[in-house]
Amino acid sequence: MNHSLKIIEIPCDQIRIGERHRKDMGDLEVLAASIATVGLLHPPVVTEDGRLVCGERRFLAMRDILRWKAIPVIVLEVSSIVAGEYAENEIRKDFTPSERVAIAKAIEESLGSRQGQRTDRGLPVNCPEVEPGVETREVAAAKAGFDSASTYERAKRVVEKAVDEVVAQMDAGGLSIHAASVIAEQPPDRQREIAQLPEDEKKAAVRKLRRKDLPSTDEARRQAQETGKAILDRNLMYQLPVTEEQKPLVEQNYAAMEIIDAVTALAKCSHPAEAIAGAIRRLDTPDMDFAGRCRTATHYLHQINQELNSHGQHEAH
Repeated sequence: MNHSLKIIEIPCDQIRIGERHRKDMGDLEVLAASIATVGLLHPPVVTEDGRLVCGERRFLAMRDILRWKAIPVIVLEVSSIVAGEYAENEIRKDFTPSERVAIAKAIEESLGSRQGQRTDRGLPVNCPEVEPGVETREVAAAKAGFDSASTYERAKRVVEKAVDEVVAQMDAGGLSIHAASVIAEQPPDRQREIAQLPEDEKKAAVRKLRRKDLPSTDEARRQAQETGKAILDRNLMYQLPVTEEQKPLVEQNYAAMEIIDAVTALAKCSHPAEAIAGAIRRLDTPDMDFAGRCRTATHYLHQINQELNSHGQHEAH
């Protein structure tokens, strides 16, 4: 494998920042102090022509506060990555999600909008043609080590909208890209609150936010029928692209799965029936009527059992 990465030292005045989404650079004094005492753990990344890909805060801390005239950088040969000379799984291993977003953007710029166009004029010989119908961002996402274009878009949303704490947790693996993208849609103060929560509470907060962004059951079904794709609803259930005639069958299947889950839980119970019955009596209240629910469920399961036995007997004959 011919890796397209190398670390060199170049003068700061040869690095071009260009247009960036993140305007708030945070406390660069603290970052500069850390670099001065601990060292530069991961150099900024630039393209062959000196364009900054990622690591702007580190670059500014070294150039403007530490007054370094030259700094170590990782040179990213985008043309070689596009040509397939650097494996996507290597990029995934070597870079954080936010850095891979920057790499994907650089690849998108390199590819341009060459959908279905020839790639033998001024481009790497091994560069694959962007086939008609394949979006540039899909190619860029794959080359930057993302498993899909949608994952790349979520990570990009985090980089562009999330506070530093959320980006850092995503890069460190404490937040999935999907969870970080959900948090990124919140106001900055709320993002910081969620980022500081204990792990279980943070997951619960993300689940709650995720449900707010999802359609109702009826709306999810409508979208599924229109798009032909499975749509997740607020109950975190996938609605399938079914017709009106198919709806009763799908609903029956969902109900059957719920019954099977309940029966599976019953089968795993290691306590004797009389002990469970006693516990239900102790917990029962007039407004809940646990005992009544058990009797109704028992009668329903008995009917199901009769139907199953009847069906089995018919098959035997």
